[in-house]
Amino acid sequence: MDYDSIRLGLTLINMLVTALVGVFVWQNKRHQVTNATIKENETHYKAAIDRLEDHMNSRLDDKYRRLNDIEDRQSTLKAHVSSLPSEAHILRLHTRLDAMTSGFNQDFQRMTLMLGDIGGKIEIMNKDRS
Repeated sequence: MDYDSIRLGLTLINMLVTALVGVFVWQNKRHQVTNATIKENETHYKAAIDRLEDHMNSRLDDKYRRLNDIEDRQSTLKAHVSSLPSEAHILRLHTRLDAMTSGFNQDFQRMTLMLGDIGGKIEIMNKDRS
């Protein structure tokens, strides 16, 4: 066996082991947690929690404010409902509107008949001229 080929084989094995150790160290370093990342995450999550608390407090304040608004709206609606016309008033208005529309329909029918009569007389006059 040749010493050069053994040396080449050992060199290749050394390079392969060195590469594997480098990949292992790189992966291990990637997953290590440092104090800086812990501090960064702590401040980030504290800020997120503060924003959430502020949001919930504002929603609760809005909810209580809306409850007061709802009570005001209910009293306003009660006042409006009490001033609405009753069923008797609506029936009386309906009867009057029916009377008006039936009179309108009769007038419209009379006018249509009159226009038809005038049109017929004009046709007769035009035939007499020719």
